[in-house]
Amino acid sequence: MSTKLGMLAAAALVAAGCGGGNGKDAASPNAKNITHQCVAHEHDLHDEDGHEAYVPCSTSGKHDLSGLIKINTVPEGVEISIHATDDDFNEGTFGSDIKGRDAIIVYPKGREKKGVEVPLKKTKDGYSGTKIIPFEELEKLTDEGTKIDISIHDHDDDHKDGRHEELKVSVAISSGKSCEKAMDENPQTIEMGKKGTPDLTDAQLGAPMKSSAFFQHCGLSDSANAEICVAVKKGKPLGVSVKVSPSNNKVAACIDKATRKLSFPSSEKLDVVKQKF
Repeated sequence: MSTKLGMLAAAALVAAGCGGGNGKDAASPNAKNITHQCVAHEHDLHDEDGHEAYVPCSTSGKHDLSGLIKINTVPEGVEISIHATDDDFNEGTFGSDIKGRDAIIVYPKGREKKGVEVPLKKTKDGYSGTKIIPFEELEKLTDEGTKIDISIHDHDDDHKDGRHEELKVSVAISSGKSCEKAMDENPQTIEMGKKGTPDLTDAQLGAPMKSSAFFQHCGLSDSANAEICVAVKKGKPLGVSVKVSPSNNKVAACIDKATRKLSFPSSEKLDVVKQKF
């Protein structure tokens, strides 16, 4: 892969580097394979602008890997797009041994599980590839979320000894803090002798979720049920947990997003609102 990388202009570009001549991942020119482990990134499942990561990794040699990885939430799930400039793009045969060609592998369930190859499309100055990870392949939606690993493999014709480079990137995908974690982080305390404001009633707290109107666009079927837990403080949700039965991550993620947009009566203490539909 050439060091000359044409990148898409992006205001929200996130730079991440690793390797380098003095880094622990730097490899000698005689090494068979060069692997670059880049920093982990985070993608908010509800971020409508998506997440972009410019991920250059280099060694003391001339074979450098770079790429622009863009993460977007789409109706079907999470879309991962890779754009790169490469004046020596070895397309090879899709699905064949990656040691002799360029390839991008996505691991939705960790590198210890089988990965999915991203179809690459040759461009005038390199290649691009897009892969959608369905919502149902996301094992966890809140807190640390689901980590997706991505490997970009590069093999140039001048690698006479069979050497190739690999760029590893991890992206944690999450909808935000869970109701349970928000409760753990905000323990209730009682100060003796201090007068506080009256507690909000269940009716006041439950009013914003009294009906399912706020998430009617999410497609919860008549035969399914949804359980929502919201940790609220100062009128805003600090954490949300949604459980849909039968399991449906697409619907759960939609309800989660709708719930986080709700406004509640304000109180200095943490309140927990639970509702079933």
